[in-house]
Amino acid sequence: MENNDLQKGKRISSEKLKEIGVRLLTAAKVSGQQAQIVADCFAEADLCGVSTHGMAVLPAHLKKIHRGGYNLAPDMAVVKQTAAFAQVDADNAIGAVSAVFCMEKAIEMSKESGVYTVFCKNANTYGPAFYYPLLAARQGLIGMTFCNSPAAMPVWNGKDRLLGTNPFAVAIPSKSHAPIIFDMATSKVAKSKINEARLNNQTIPDDWALDEHGDPTTDPVEAIRGLMLPMGGFKGYGLALTIDILSGVISGASYLSNVGKFYSQDNSCMDVGQTFIAIDPSVVFDGDFPAVMDGYIEQIRRSRAAGDGSPVLPGDNKKRIRADNVANGIALPDAAVESLNACMVEYGVNISI
Repeated sequence: MENNDLQKGKRISSEKLKEIGVRLLTAAKVSGQQAQIVADCFAEADLCGVSTHGMAVLPAHLKKIHRGGYNLAPDMAVVKQTAAFAQVDADNAIGAVSAVFCMEKAIEMSKESGVYTVFCKNANTYGPAFYYPLLAARQGLIGMTFCNSPAAMPVWNGKDRLLGTNPFAVAIPSKSHAPIIFDMATSKVAKSKINEARLNNQTIPDDWALDEHGDPTTDPVEAIRGLMLPMGGFKGYGLALTIDILSGVISGASYLSNVGKFYSQDNSCMDVGQTFIAIDPSVVFDGDFPAVMDGYIEQIRRSRAAGDGSPVLPGDNKKRIRADNVANGIALPDAAVESLNACMVEYGVNISI
């Protein structure tokens, strides 16, 4: 007998989770190729423990699709191209779809030039930033991306929302070890973590955000209405501002408080600015880069630890969580289970779980 309900607390394989995503997206009239990209992106986020950017957000994207907020047949055109860079118009595509297009363009061109940058405009939020550099790292390349986002933070000594939580991610491969993965928001925490606390009726630390009056708050609802705080004080602010310019302004996309919201009243494109960079070490580096990175990683591992275990590299936690989830299945948050079950009923998706 077919069971069409995800069960709270029950682990599910990434393959099955991806199948659910593909079936729901295709039921919503998304093409098979695009559905595969989006479902793989979200499932990989869940595999690596980034549940705030995983399948939990699929229902919101399905609602946006239903409202006509995405162009499901985008003409993702390269509007300008040189030996060093390209500018892409995403044509209001689903964010993951245009981001994969851009990263693959950067990968392809870097194999000729050594380093290649793709700037993207008329794009939507692309979710888990680390997913795209990993596409490069799996081909032995260094991958990097950063983007702006809807305004949520003030500038230094200001109290108006002007800057997004603008993420940055890089993946660096080696010969024998998992890629180094550095993935961060320029705010104290990603805004999705505050929303996750809201959904779970939890409080937040009082140094994450300010309320609309500029006072510290532990209430996630007040935090969402108010202001996110930058990581590292002035340094985080400066980094967020730099990313806004190097992804928003220079790509021809929106910037500062002009970046659109995911839930817009007129279903218009968010017009976030995104930058994708690929570096081919075989072109740039004189030597065996993967072997050198093996030595680099092993030297760090052999260094003296301050506590239990060994010194940590960026991406260690994702690697550990991913290995456990591959072996035992992914435990989705209860709210995500409820939302996905409701979507399967709404879209008439019958799948054996």
